[in-house]
Amino acid sequence: MNVSSRTSQSADAAAAPRTYDELVQASPQGSVFATSWWLDAVAPGAWRTNVTESGGTVIAAWPTVVRRGRFGPVHAGAPITPYLGPLLSGGDGVRRRSREAEQVELLLEQLGDFAHLEARCNPTFDYWTPLHWHDFRQTTHYTWRLVDLSDLERVFAGLRENVRREIRKARKRGLSVEDGTLADYLRIHKDAATEQGRPDEARANRPLIERVDAAAAAREARDILLARDSDGRVHAGAYFVRDARWTYYLLGGSEPSMRTSGAASLVMWTAIERAGARGTGFDFEGSMLRHVERFIRAWGGTPTPYSVVRRTPSRAFATERTIKRAVLRVRW
Repeated sequence: MNVSSRTSQSADAAAAPRTYDELVQASPQGSVFATSWWLDAVAPGAWRTNVTESGGTVIAAWPTVVRRGRFGPVHAGAPITPYLGPLLSGGDGVRRRSREAEQVELLLEQLGDFAHLEARCNPTFDYWTPLHWHDFRQTTHYTWRLVDLSDLERVFAGLRENVRREIRKARKRGLSVEDGTLADYLRIHKDAATEQGRPDEARANRPLIERVDAAAAAREARDILLARDSDGRVHAGAYFVRDARWTYYLLGGSEPSMRTSGAASLVMWTAIERAGARGTGFDFEGSMLRHVERFIRAWGGTPTPYSVVRRTPSRAFATERTIKRAVLRVRW
């Protein structure tokens, strides 16, 4: 098989965007977060497809965000992008793992030399042994997923009682969930961040969220859901994105003074209902933080592992990063 490889910037991808995005659509590891439009929104001009081709067809890719460091290229993920990592051609049969290993080898050859590479991989990238052969390290993290939403009554019955109680409480108080605008959501986002002592973070994230929303809204790939009371006051809101397989909980927040109304749970349940109506699963984009995990676990989903892989060939880069982290710990 005559295999050729080439690296492409997001700008270069315009020359043949169809082949890369077709791989994203077909690959088991593909998701909305790997599409060229998403990466153009979250990392404009900074991401690379890192594709491998055979006969003019893209057979594998490893999209990364790249910066030029003092010790060589640094490949990483993108802001508010839970999964990237290798995208493989997939397939079944006894040679599946052999094909995956071959494609990973080609991708590493394509990536070339680098100072550091780190990726949060899609949960369906479930065989990282070929990376181990190249001195990568791996850490298992978890998201939570509701895979089968065909019977919403069964799903509702599987929620922890306190969640069901919160949903019922919100409805009894006359709260309803409706589609909202980005401006509506950003007000909640700002208020929640300010209450948590992170107003600067909310301001810094606003242009990023606005770019994502412009791209996602144009493709009907997002929902902004708001819970309002009978007086029109917004109690809680959340931002969800979706592809053909999954609906993802991306961002959320509650008005600090109305946090006990049950609105956040009602918003989440409405999003789950919509996912079921569309025929997708629901991914809570789970966190390893204890207080977040406790909330997400109450929704009766399945803990789903995904790999965080990394390799740091540059000793100088590793030393510099260790020193910076030590300084930060001392400051805080």
